[in-house]
Amino acid sequence: MQFDINSISAVLGVLGAYFAILLVLSVSVETILEPFSFFKGLRKQVNPDDVVRSVREWLPEGSGEAAKVVAIQTVAEKTSTDLNELNRMAKEVAESAVKALEEMGLEEQVDTARKEAAIKLAILRERYAASTKQRITILRTLSALIGIALAFALQINTFDILGSFFSPQVAATLGTPLGQIGGTVITGLAASAGSSFWHDMLGRVRNLKETTKQLEKVVAGNEE
Repeated sequence: MQFDINSISAVLGVLGAYFAILLVLSVSVETILEPFSFFKGLRKQVNPDDVVRSVREWLPEGSGEAAKVVAIQTVAEKTSTDLNELNRMAKEVAESAVKALEEMGLEEQVDTARKEAAIKLAILRERYAASTKQRITILRTLSALIGIALAFALQINTFDILGSFFSPQVAATLGTPLGQIGGTVITGLAASAGSSFWHDMLGRVRNLKETTKQLEKVVAGNEE
């Protein structure tokens, strides 16, 4: 039992050191990446639904439609959206919707002002979702590239750090030039996961180490 506990402690020690390295590396990646967030296309966009909720907080009760109108104008200004273009798109969508409603005999039940506000918000939501997806994709790509560059510059190789976990045959393969490159690339990609992720992982390893230490004390006490 003692041998097994010692083995677990050793493994956790290696993992803790590895996660700590990745935490520092990921913080470095985020620091380098921070200035890029000011470029167009990488700035965080305004969520239309958040604006609607914020506006409703100071408008009188029952001003739901007014909140939507104010939110539409606010989001359009902050995202440099052409209101004329937005109105044109909403009109096209509304015409299609009205035609469909007429066929169903429901057109008279639709409030025109609410319909236009809902359509404009839907368009802004769609644009927000698309811009957010594009922004995340670009930032992840940049994070990976910066992480790999840092890993190569600092010569941090995942396979070297975790080499004790592999069999001698596998370790020999990973020790080849191609394996060394692969290990460094993996380090950079891992660092791009973000400091929050590696901070959480490091915390879990610490908790496991504390549990292992307590277990060691219990086992030692039983042996005595």
